[in-house]
Amino acid sequence: MFTNEEIEFLEKQYLEEIVFLLENEKDKMLKGLETKEPIRDDWESFWGDNTSDYAVGAERIYYWLFNQFGIPNSAPVGSDLFFERKDAYVHIDIKSVTMKNIGDTIGSIFVGDNQNSYQGNIIVSGKPPRPYKGQLPFVYKKHIGSKVIDKPCLTYFIVLLHDSDLHELNLMYVCCMPNGSLYDSYGDGVLCAGKNPGKIRFKYTNAVSFKNLLNQPSRFNVLHWNDNMEDKIKNKLKFFKDIYDKQ
Repeated sequence: MFTNEEIEFLEKQYLEEIVFLLENEKDKMLKGLETKEPIRDDWESFWGDNTSDYAVGAERIYYWLFNQFGIPNSAPVGSDLFFERKDAYVHIDIKSVTMKNIGDTIGSIFVGDNQNSYQGNIIVSGKPPRPYKGQLPFVYKKHIGSKVIDKPCLTYFIVLLHDSDLHELNLMYVCCMPNGSLYDSYGDGVLCAGKNPGKIRFKYTNAVSFKNLLNQPSRFNVLHWNDNMEDKIKNKLKFFKDIYDKQ
C-alpha cells in the first residue's frame, strides 16, 4: 500500500509534467484551440447555444498535444485522456466553461463519477450525509501473468473558461483532485452536491495544496489569464489571479 506522502509525491510530479508540456506547447495549443474559427460559418448553426463550442473540439487538440505523454489505455471507464506511466495511471479530463456559466468554475468544478477515485460524504444543510464513491480505484492492479503490479490512480483537470460571444479564452488552469486514499487528509470538504441529483462537484477551495508534502505546494497552475477581462469578472476569478501572480 502507498503512503499519503508517496501518493502526493506522484500527484505533484505529474502535475508538474503536465504543466511543463502545456507551457512548452502553449503557442501550439492556443493556435490549435482557435482552428475552429476560420470555418465557424460552416458549423455554428448546427451547434447548440447551451453547450460550449470548446467542449468537443478541445479534446482533439489535447489528444494531439499529449500523444507522447504515456501509453493510452482503452478502459471504457475513465477521463478524456487516460495514460499508463511507469509508476501510475494518469487521468486527464478537459472541461470547458463559457462566461455565461462562469459559476460552473467558481469555488468548485463538475466532475464525473468515472473521473475520480474519491470516497466521502456529500454534506447538504438540513439533510443526512450522502455517501459517495467515485468509479476509479485508489490503486490500479495490473495483472501480468501471475504477477500483480500496483500503480496509483491520479486525476487531473484542464479547465478552459472562454467567452463564446467574443471568441476569447479568458482562463485556463490545471488542477489535481486528491486520490481517494487521501480522505484522512482532505475529508468530506472535497465534495459538494452537483446541480443534478446524484452528481458531484470537486470543491477545489478545500484542496488547494498538497497537504502531506513539505511546504505544501499548490495543486493548481494557471496557464492562461486574459488581463483584458472586466474588473467584475476578475474579482470573481480572484482565486486564480492570486495563483497566477504567485507562479
